[in-house]
Amino acid sequence: MTLHIAICDDDMNFVDTLYYKMSAIAEKTDCKCSIAKLYSGKELVDYCQTNSVDIILTDIDMPETNDIKPINITNTNGFLAAKQLQAKYPNIEIVFVSAHEELAYQSFRYRPFSFISKRDLQMLDEDISELLNKIKMKKSSNILFPLSVGEKTYLINVDEILYFKTDKHYIWSYTINGKDKSYRCSIKEAYAQLSEADFIYIHRSYLVNCRYIKYFDTQNIIMLSEEEISVTRNETKLKEAQSIFSRYKRRLR
Repeated sequence: MTLHIAICDDDMNFVDTLYYKMSAIAEKTDCKCSIAKLYSGKELVDYCQTNSVDIILTDIDMPETNDIKPINITNTNGFLAAKQLQAKYPNIEIVFVSAHEELAYQSFRYRPFSFISKRDLQMLDEDISELLNKIKMKKSSNILFPLSVGEKTYLINVDEILYFKTDKHYIWSYTINGKDKSYRCSIKEAYAQLSEADFIYIHRSYLVNCRYIKYFDTQNIIMLSEEEISVTRNETKLKEAQSIFSRYKRRLR
């Protein structure tokens, strides 16, 4: 199991410092990690839209960019990047690493796992070790659901798949990183097995995971990634999909 970490700070030397510290913590906790170095809020947002990320370590005070404007306080791109990413990817854990201790209380509104002062990185070891272990436990307990295809049975990690999409005689699973695996079966055959795992048959070409739906009406589904998927015009299938989605949402309350 590899955990994916993104470090973001406009100070390149400090990014390198965090990189080596994170690598050492990962080795000590026996955790395999891939670590990306990023240098602005925009870079961070763009990276997370095309790569799987489990943990973000980000500064708060970074220069403005054209695409990410500060909110409330000058140069708070770290806060705004965190807000945008949490809206799309609620499972991402955020750690703020900043010299602005006066912003620690304000950072709580962005639900970080921790706030660490750049002036004192002693907390980094303890907090990151705890966070790595937390994510490893969560991932190891992910729901594996059987999908039988002919004489074979595959275990599907339903916490990772956004949707299945047909491609001729196959269906492909899609994760945040795009196409993942193919299975030689139809959408209907997969739906008959995966509806209990909170997948909805919303279109003749799509089987969508309720966990990654941001908005659902009679016209479209908006995924947390902002991808739009058209909804079936079949009233029976639509009601069934709405029922499964409502059941899923009730369990979250």
